[in-house]
Amino acid sequence: MKECPNCHQPVTPGSAFCDHCGYDLRQAQPTAVTDSTPETAEPHRRRNGKGKRRGLLKSRKKKTGKPAKKGRWFKRVIWSIIAIAGVIVLVLALSFYNKQAGKDKQIDNMADMITGNQSDDLAKVLLSDNPSLKIDGDTVQPFLTYARTHPKYVDSMKASLKQSGETTDQTFKLVTDGHNFLIFPIYKLRVTTMHPTVATNVDNATIVANGDDLVTSKSDHYVYKAGPLFPGHYKFKLTGSRSTASQSVNLISSGDNDRQIDLIAKSLKAEKSTTNNNNDDSNTTDNSNNNSQVQQQTGNNPKASDYTDQDDVDSDQQDAIDSVSDEFDYPEDDFDFKVSEPYTDVYQVKVYDNANDHSLFGTYRYDDIHDVYSEYNTDTGKFDPA
Repeated sequence: MKECPNCHQPVTPGSAFCDHCGYDLRQAQPTAVTDSTPETAEPHRRRNGKGKRRGLLKSRKKKTGKPAKKGRWFKRVIWSIIAIAGVIVLVLALSFYNKQAGKDKQIDNMADMITGNQSDDLAKVLLSDNPSLKIDGDTVQPFLTYARTHPKYVDSMKASLKQSGETTDQTFKLVTDGHNFLIFPIYKLRVTTMHPTVATNVDNATIVANGDDLVTSKSDHYVYKAGPLFPGHYKFKLTGSRSTASQSVNLISSGDNDRQIDLIAKSLKAEKSTTNNNNDDSNTTDNSNNNSQVQQQTGNNPKASDYTDQDDVDSDQQDAIDSVSDEFDYPEDDFDFKVSEPYTDVYQVKVYDNANDHSLFGTYRYDDIHDVYSEYNTDTGKFDPA
C-alpha cells in the first residue's frame, strides 16, 4: 500500500490524487525514480573512475619508461660539465691573482718602493711593533738612507720574506692585514723599532738624531733611552754646548735594538790643544793636499796609516766627516776617512771602502761656514760643486 507523501495516509494504487488531502500523486512518482537512479548509478561511476585511473597509470608507465632515465643522465652530464668548468675558472683566477697581486708580487712591490725611495707609499704598507711610533714618509727616511748604500740588504730582505715571511735579522716580518674580496690576503711589514741608549758627559746639551731634537741632558753623567726609532742610519750628536760630540750608527738588526751610543766630549782644554796642533800643521796642509790630488789622479791607494783615527779628530773635523757621510751616503761603519783642513773652516774628507781593500771612493770638501759641498773630479783635477 502506497502512502501519500503529503499526509502519509494510505492511498489506492493507481490513484492520481490523495483521497484524504487531495495531493497530486503524479508529482511524487518522478521523484521516486530520480532518487533511485543515484543508488544504481553510483557503483557504475565508481567502477568507471577506477578504470580510468588504472588506464592513465598504465599509459604513463608506457610513456615514462626508458626516456625518463635518459633525461636524468643528460642532466647529470650537464651539471658535471658546469662543475668542471667552474673549477677551471677558479684555478685560472687564483693563478692570475697570484701573479698580479699575490704574496710574492706584494713583496716585490715593497722592495721596489724601498729601492725607488717611495717613502710615502712604503709607509702605507708598514706596521710598527710599538704604537708610539707613527709611521709616515719622514719616519722611514733613515731606513731608505741605509738601503741606498746597502742594496744587497734589500735583495736579501726580499728573498727572506718570500721564503720564511721574516728577514734574517728579525727586523721585518710579513703579516696579514685584511683581505681582498674576502679571500685574498693583504700583506704588510711589521717593523721592529729601535731603542738605543745614549750616554753623554755634557750637561745641558741637546741630543739630536738625524737633525731632530730628542732630549736635553740634565747632568754630566746623563743616560737617555731613545726610541722608538725606525730602523736605519742615524747620526747622533750634541748641540747647544761648547763641547760637542757625534756618532753615526746603523740601527738595522734586532741586535741593535738597545745599542749603546756614546756622545762623550773631550774637555774644553783638550779640544783647544787639539785645535792649536791642527793650526800649527795648517802650513803643510796645502802641499799635502796637492800631493794627495796627484796621488788620486794616478790611482794609487794610500797606506793604512793615512786613515784618520776617529779618536784623534776634534769636534769640527768629526762634524765634517759626519756631514760628508750624510751628504754623499757613506755610513761611517762601512768606510774609513782621512780629514784635513786646506783652508780655514774648509775641510777635505777622503773616503775609503774598509770592506774592499780600502780602495779610495772619493775626495770631498765641506765649507763649514757656507754649508757648501764639492767633489774632486779626477778628469779635471778640480773640485766640482755637489
